[in-house]
Amino acid sequence: MTLPWLKKRNRLRGCIGIEQNKGQLWAVLCTPRGVEKSYQPAPDEQGFEGITEWIKEEQLTDLPVIACMDVDRYDLHLVEAPPVPAEELSEALGFRIAELTGGSAEGKVLQAFPLPGDIYQGRMSMAYAAITDHSYIKDIVSFCRQNSLHLQQININELCALNLLAQMDQENSVAVLRLEAHSGIVYIYRNGAFYFSRQISLGTADLDHARGPAEGGDSSGLSMAPVNSRMDVLALELQRSMDYFESQLGLGAVDQLWVMRPDFSDITETLLDLEEYLNTPVGVLSLESHFNRQEDNRPLTASLAMALGGALSYELGS
Repeated sequence: MTLPWLKKRNRLRGCIGIEQNKGQLWAVLCTPRGVEKSYQPAPDEQGFEGITEWIKEEQLTDLPVIACMDVDRYDLHLVEAPPVPAEELSEALGFRIAELTGGSAEGKVLQAFPLPGDIYQGRMSMAYAAITDHSYIKDIVSFCRQNSLHLQQININELCALNLLAQMDQENSVAVLRLEAHSGIVYIYRNGAFYFSRQISLGTADLDHARGPAEGGDSSGLSMAPVNSRMDVLALELQRSMDYFESQLGLGAVDQLWVMRPDFSDITETLLDLEEYLNTPVGVLSLESHFNRQEDNRPLTASLAMALGGALSYELGS
């Protein structure tokens, strides 16, 4: 299952995977051995300047690139699929951009892909339509051209994470949790296909044991709550998502919840406590032994993992 924006094929020994997350750029150099180099932005860094310097310093020009879009820069819509071949889905759904976004279709781009036929117990054919701004796509293309990089494909987080799971032989139903400072998202996969994702209303800063109850409060009231209450909220949101997958989509129980390592906050042990709140085994999505070949052993946190997931869709030469 791919989202083939600007997809091409070449046979080279290395590929750069780039992930944009909250306006920040992360990158990995992936070779047949695994991840040999990576770029992690400073916590307050925005834009292309830092990664541009890294590409020059590491002499990574003239390499193929797979780019993963910022989750805040595209919308993903579950729609009923028209009776057309998969390669014609995007064109067939293009007229619905204004309807799906609730605004003008001008300057928007839509790419669609079908879901497996077992969703809703086979009662209807469904597809996902990803919609983004054409100007955003142009920015990615321009960045690659300015740095003499060969853009192969622009992808979405949901499918980059799927590529990671495909390398780990996950054949049953798996949920993947990714948390930012005050938000998150859960992705659910089954038998090598993406089915469902949902936004989470709290993140690592809300769950950090070291902070304890925060002073003041936000609009959700979460920062006033003790850690165990916040875990209750997180567990409830996750359980609702998994229940929806099981009952509404008719796809059975989720067998495992994998937690991606957060980028700037190490609360892995806290997240593993989720197993006490859920009826589902919880583990860390650990990519180190499979892929990490960096000399400095920099951990493959969530954004680097998504960049890697993009790069894994590229067929490397031997």
